[in-house]
Amino acid sequence: MSNYRWRTRPDVLATLTDTGSIKSWSSKNVVLKPNEAVTIISNGKIQDTLSETVLKNYTGGWTRWVGAKLGMGNADHKLLFTMTGPFDLMFVVDGQLSDGSKVKGIANLRLQFSREDTAKLLNVFANGPRTIDRAYVIGMYQNELNERVLRPLMSKFSDGISIRSGDFQQAFESACRTELRASLGLAGITMLKAFITVNETDVERLAFYRNQIDTAQTGKQIDADAELAEIERAREITLSRIGLEADVARAKARGEVEAQLEHELKDLRKQEAEMAVHREHEQGMADIRVGEEGQRMEIAMTAFEQVQENKRKRMQLESDLNQERQSQTDDVQKEMMAMAADHGAMSPEVLMEFLRQQTEQKKADK
Repeated sequence: MSNYRWRTRPDVLATLTDTGSIKSWSSKNVVLKPNEAVTIISNGKIQDTLSETVLKNYTGGWTRWVGAKLGMGNADHKLLFTMTGPFDLMFVVDGQLSDGSKVKGIANLRLQFSREDTAKLLNVFANGPRTIDRAYVIGMYQNELNERVLRPLMSKFSDGISIRSGDFQQAFESACRTELRASLGLAGITMLKAFITVNETDVERLAFYRNQIDTAQTGKQIDADAELAEIERAREITLSRIGLEADVARAKARGEVEAQLEHELKDLRKQEAEMAVHREHEQGMADIRVGEEGQRMEIAMTAFEQVQENKRKRMQLESDLNQERQSQTDDVQKEMMAMAADHGAMSPEVLMEFLRQQTEQKKADK
């Protein structure tokens, strides 16, 4: 005795099976796991919905095959299998903010078929395939998500920084629950969670470059302050040495040189030499850091300028293509108007239709 496997691929969410299409010499058991449900449909009527059970000898077998050949048994007997565990769907995000910035990313919707509403899937199977997978469900709701949720929502946010806030995520989930509830309900789908992941925008790139510039300037200021402090300390040591040398010279003139003064003078000269070596080392390290920061900033700004140049070229190309298409459309419409005038078909209705078509074409090119 073997088991009937209805879910042959991980991405399959539901399938509608005619028991007569299951051909096997031996009978098969239908084993339902905790996250699976089956709705039994007999002669167009829903009999029952089961889960976490075993239907023994329910499909296949020699006797059923013979009965089908002889016209005996149930003529219309179907099984609607559904995966009732939570599943995630990934929708493509391609929108525009109120400031004109492009936004690209992925919208994640966590959904679930409830056991009580699995029979509603018959609304989908009525005009769809016998097997429903994740890709099919995404195709069902992609346009509706774009037009009723993403575009109205993004038009309310001004720049790429604002869409990183918690308010944007909350507004997205709330809009999904409100706008998609009716459509999801027709298929027996319940929404559990919704969030959106957005790629880096142009505004965020500018903010990153600006932060790099501020960091570099702050580092330079700290190095400059430290260098000034070292210079001030060296100046004080030099002044002390000069004063002590003057005292030693006066003492020698009086013949009163003391060993202590000579020792202090040697210490000051040693400190002065050490400060000079330390200052030269710090100056060399500062020059190296400034050079590295300059190279990184130059690379970052060059990359950003290249991105902006590519964006400008793309926008210019789109503008040229729109102008060329508009010119071709105007030529065709002029020829049609000339033909209408030559054949005496010119009328106010024709002129109004001509103007209407031009208006619609210009709207489409925007």
